[in-house]
Amino acid sequence: MDVTLINAPVTLRNEHARLSPPLGLAYIASALLDDGFGVSAIDFNVSGLNLRRVDSVLANDRPAVVGISATTETFPNALAIAGRIKEREPGTVVVLGGAHPTIRPEEALAETDVDFVVAGPGERAMVELCRALVRGEGAAGDIAGLGFRVQDGTPHVNPRAELPHPDELPLPARELFPLEFYKDTWNVLTATGSCPYRCSFCSASSLWQGRRRMRSPGSIVAELEHLVTAHGVDRVFFTDDIFTLNRRWVGELLDALRAMERPVRWGCATRVDLVDAELVSAMAEAGCTGIQFGVESGSQEVLDSVKGIEKAQALEAVRASVTAGIDAVCSFMIPFPQDTHATLAESLAFMREVRAAGARIFLSYTCPYPGTLFFEDAEKLGVRILSDRWDEFDAKHVVMETANLSAEEIRETAEAMAAELGMHRSDMPTISGTHRLP
Repeated sequence: MDVTLINAPVTLRNEHARLSPPLGLAYIASALLDDGFGVSAIDFNVSGLNLRRVDSVLANDRPAVVGISATTETFPNALAIAGRIKEREPGTVVVLGGAHPTIRPEEALAETDVDFVVAGPGERAMVELCRALVRGEGAAGDIAGLGFRVQDGTPHVNPRAELPHPDELPLPARELFPLEFYKDTWNVLTATGSCPYRCSFCSASSLWQGRRRMRSPGSIVAELEHLVTAHGVDRVFFTDDIFTLNRRWVGELLDALRAMERPVRWGCATRVDLVDAELVSAMAEAGCTGIQFGVESGSQEVLDSVKGIEKAQALEAVRASVTAGIDAVCSFMIPFPQDTHATLAESLAFMREVRAAGARIFLSYTCPYPGTLFFEDAEKLGVRILSDRWDEFDAKHVVMETANLSAEEIRETAEAMAAELGMHRSDMPTISGTHRLP
């Protein structure tokens, strides 16, 4: 085996972490397979971290290169996996990629068990790196987005690669993962990059540097038809931070979806100010059964500062969705730097109103992820970051307090909100993992 790809797991195991196969790794795997490399893959979010399984892979597959994908929350476990690899097989090359190494590549390269970091898109970088390491073709030092230590040990990161056009990527190698163990198995990419809004609590703009490329409707439908024919798929979730950003593109995709001989049901996520009753109705007619809206706060003062949406728009989006027969999910977070006891009371009142309109509510703790303004400008915003343990940056721990609210006040308020809304503590998921299809 040439390459093993590993998805580092969360520490606090939960169903949200294993909703879907790791699509980024599946795309990297398909790029490597297309170039003739032998590839195996492990998603430790399915099984939980088991370092003895790492030992087994090293002994049986003997990969020359192991690529590990890590978010901020999973970064410590990624390092544990890297350490185990170097302990058992020091000659195996360890490459870290994913959100956290992309945003903080020097931190990853400070770890002696990490040989390389891929910052940004990973498909082309991993292919070129494996060509250099396994086949002796080309020079690793010239690869866009590659991070490494130079001769004196100083970390160096090459300028990032161009964002790939999603139409040019081969279909993700989902079959390398245990598909029967996921709840929402069939997630389908509709764009690379991120949304352009640069919300102060979101690291996506830092991760992708504001870049975005849309996949063509024809390419999306071709993948759906393949999934229907090959796997009997009848529902998918479109992986996109902001599905309805381009209304003309959405219209073209809806036309293509309606023309499918065997249509599929689907869900998506978007902003409340990028839908209206006409669009939501058209989405329902084309098979949409679920939309997740990031509402975040029920205080207009807070929304004006961090999101730029109106509470009335949120209610209109929910009502339009429910009227069209679509399951509406609204996610909220607490706290924001401007929050007070009064604004949190407004948020709870608005959550009740949104729920009365027919939406389901998800609630999480605001997490100051690296790359966000809440992390980078914490002192200026009056935010105090309470933990230096990356595995607690999971939106399930209180890791920040504000000028107005202590950690204990935040925790007590969140638990009271959850109790009133009929949520259990375990129902406070991370924002990125809340999608559900009815």
